[in-house]
Amino acid sequence: MPAGLQFYKKPIAFFVLLTLVILLLVSGRQKKPLALLRLPIDAAVYTIQLGSFSLFDGIGNIWQSYINLIDVQKENDILRQRVAGLEGENTRLQEKGRLAERLRGLLDFKEQSRLDTITATVIGRKPTQWFETIIINKGRSDGVEIDMGVIVPQGVVGKVIHASTHFSQVLLASDRNSAISARVQRTREQGIVQGVDSGSARLKYFPHDAEIEVGDLLLTSGLEGSFSKGLKIGRVEQILGRKKELFLRIELSFGLSLEAVEEVLIIRSIEDQL
Repeated sequence: MPAGLQFYKKPIAFFVLLTLVILLLVSGRQKKPLALLRLPIDAAVYTIQLGSFSLFDGIGNIWQSYINLIDVQKENDILRQRVAGLEGENTRLQEKGRLAERLRGLLDFKEQSRLDTITATVIGRKPTQWFETIIINKGRSDGVEIDMGVIVPQGVVGKVIHASTHFSQVLLASDRNSAISARVQRTREQGIVQGVDSGSARLKYFPHDAEIEVGDLLLTSGLEGSFSKGLKIGRVEQILGRKKELFLRIELSFGLSLEAVEEVLIIRSIEDQL
């Protein structure tokens, strides 16, 4: 090879090598800023993706919780309806049980007393300014007549004052217009029980020297056509007027709420006395 060609060959090779080195350096510098920039971009994208996933995951959980809450609310409503139904049924059963118990008591009393009676149900109440009365579902077609006595196993209720074909009106023993012949069980002394319009009554026409005490039991005397002898009226609650009045003022309590009775017995005949 000529000496002149070898002289030019070395500078060319050096130039080519230098060019390659420069290209490699430039390429590395160009990639380095991009690599530095890619790091925060990747972090931001990851953060956004993570936030989006958490957001949608949270929304999904909230929605699922809402759906579950609706289901629980529906179940609670169904349970409440069932409980209300059971409570209503329980109340009805209790009322039937009480009714059966009252009717059994009436039947037992009727059999033991051997009284000729008519069983009736109270269907109305007529408290007015003048009278305290109840309405029963038996009338003339059932054998009910005016002045018949009305009782329950616990004692006297009142007297029939009006009888229509299928219904009757009963004047309560607590009414001021009511008067029942009575006898003190312990001493056998007699008087008249009259109502005082307050669920209680007074024993009238007892002289000051009469032997009577608080707690004494008052029974029907049987001297009138409404009640047979020995039916409970009430007990002596208070004794007043021993010196100031001509007769003793004796307050009685019936021992039952006359306005609250629901079933009664009407005495049809008092021929079989107790």
